[in-house]
Formats: sequence, C-alpha cells, structure tokens
Amino acid sequence: MSAKTSLWSIFKCFFTAGATAYGGPAMMPVLRREVVDKRSFVSREEFRLGLGLCQIIPGGTLMQLSAYIGLKLRGLWGALAAYVGFSAPAFLLMTLLSTFYSGTRSTPLAHSVYSGLKVVVLAICLMSCLDFVKRFAPTRRHQAFTAGAAALFLAGAGIVPIVGGAALLGIFFLDPGPAPEIGDGPAGNGALRLAVCTGLAILAGLGALYLADRMLFQLAVSMIKVDMLSFGGFGIFPVMFAEVVEHRHWIDGSTFIEGMALAQVTPGPTMLASAFVGYVLRGVAGAVTASVSIFSGSFVVVLAAAHYRNAILRSRQARMALSGVLATLGGMIVAVSWTLAKDVPWGWQSSALLVLALGALVKKVPVYWIVLAAAGLSMAIY
Repeated sequence: MSAKTSLWSIFKCFFTAGATAYGGPAMMPVLRREVVDKRSFVSREEFRLGLGLCQIIPGGTLMQLSAYIGLKLRGLWGALAAYVGFSAPAFLLMTLLSTFYSGTRSTPLAHSVYSGLKVVVLAICLMSCLDFVKRFAPTRRHQAFTAGAAALFLAGAGIVPIVGGAALLGIFFLDPGPAPEIGDGPAGNGALRLAVCTGLAILAGLGALYLADRMLFQLAVSMIKVDMLSFGGFGIFPVMFAEVVEHRHWIDGSTFIEGMALAQVTPGPTMLASAFVGYVLRGVAGAVTASVSIFSGSFVVVLAAAHYRNAILRSRQARMALSGVLATLGGMIVAVSWTLAKDVPWGWQSSALLVLALGALVKKVPVYWIVLAAAGLSMAIY
C-alpha cells in the first residue's frame, strides 16, 4: 500500500474516469489512461493482471478493477474510495433521469420519445448478442451453450440454474484457452481478512434493513443476487430482467426497457440501471439501496480474489467455468431481446429507426449520441 496516495486523490481520479467513460468495453482505455498513464497509480502490468482477475469473478469488470486498484493503493478505504468515485457520476445522473422519467412518463411527448428509445435498446441488445457470440462462443460447443441458455430462458427456467449449470458444464466441456502470463510476483496483499470483515458488515446492514423496511430489504437482496450472477458490463441485462420483471414482477418489460434506455446516456457502469429500478419502487431511498447493493457482493469477492490472484488466474477450472457462463449470457441476451421486442410499437417508424440504430452501432457511433438522436427523431415520427 502507498501512504503517499491520498483517499481524495483516489476518489477524484476514479470520479473523473466514471464521469467521462462511456460504452462498456470502451471505458477500459479511459480508466487505464487515468490510473496508469496520467497518475501512475499502478504499472501497466499490474493493471493487466487486475483486469484479468476481474474478468473471471462476478460483477461489473471495471467496477471490480477500480476496487482492486484502490485496494493496492490504500487498502480497504482505498478500494471504497475508488468504488464510490467510479460509480458516483452514473448514480447521480441515473437518479436525476429517473426523477424526470417518473414525472413525465405519462405525457404524449414522453410516450413518443420512449417508443423510439425502446427500439434503440433493442438494437443495442442485438449488437450485444453478436458481440457475445463473436467473443465468447467461438466454437460449436460454446454456441451450444448459447442456444441452450436462450431456449431454457424462454421456457421459463430460473437464472440461477442456467448460470450455475453453465459454469459446471463448462468445467467438463469447454476449452478456456491459454492461461495469462503472471510472473513470479506475490499472490496478493493479505486482503482476505478485509473481505471477511466487509462481508460481516454487509450482513449486519441487511439485518438492520430487514427490521427497518422489508421492501428495501428485498430490493437489496435481489440486487446482490443480480450482482453475483452477472459477468462483464452488459451481462447484467438478462440477469436483472429475469429478477425484477419475471421473478419479482416489480416492473413490466416496457418500463424495464425504458430504464435501460436512460442508462445508455449516462457514463460509468451499466449496472447502475439498478438506480432506476430502485427509484421506481421506492424513490431516492430505493435508488440508494439498489445502487449500494448491486456492488456490495462483488466488492467482497474482489477483496478475497485479490488475496488469491495468482491462483485464480492460473486456474484452468475457473477459466473453463467462466467460458460457460459468458457463452450462456449471450444466449440469455438473445432471449431477452426476443421478449422485449414484443413491447416495441412496430410499424414503419420503428423498423426504420431500428435499421438506423443498427447502422450507427456498426459504425461505432457512441451510444449516447444514438440515444439522443433517436429521442429527437422519435418526437417527429411517432
């Protein structure tokens, strides 16, 4: 740990990254520029190893990486400063947008805008399907996982058995590729005790929430569940849909897709779409509860994983299980896309907007520009 790096410096660095990083994997170079190139918080090699570790464990990859780097700098408080800094811009914007959404959703103009934004989210889902298949289902075995997950999801199978089964079957049937180069450095920095203490603190917080407000308690538990079943950024999409729409029935598919549309215009981690769900259910208290909970479980995991970093990165079984999960998440995105397509008001307007959005995504136009352009166009054509 480095006593020279202040907690304020850590928070400010990650807040800057969280406020300027858009677009899932495109956020990684922004974060690397801030912590490696500009501030030299960690070496490029340490950044690479941290990224490799965070791609294996559940949760939002870049949120986990932020905590990992903060942990290296100043222990538990450094990890918290990085975590809060990176997520704060997206949380603040999502809460403001959710407030605006709740106050305007019933107006005719808002109806037109959200009709178009549903099409954009569907386009993003379709492109994410292709991306997941291309990156994580390169062989017929992987593609069988993808197709099987889509079929099971549409048939009503639970998210836990789908993801858990994929991880188990992946250990026996999938090739994870070569292990990353690790070198001869230490396995970790003794963070296991911090993980245990943090986990106990979270359990105590859940107990207090259970006594104070059962609805917020259920929301917190659900978001922890979503967190622990999600891998990568957009991998949260089918998991959260399954939990809040199909299992809990807290919101309908139309509201969910509108919330995901709002999440596309905010920087930082996509997982903070949880703030929208929480706000719709219980206002600001719900947004805070959902946003804290969506990262709490994986925060404990990254603390423990840092202690066993080298063993995890070298583990062939861990990488095989991850291969199965990632291939499966691609299939569930396909299934959710099919389900959400039913909530789109189809006609020539939606069809044309879908083609335009897909074309813009292929050309790698930033997602927030696509969303903003679609919102403006929707007011004219719907």
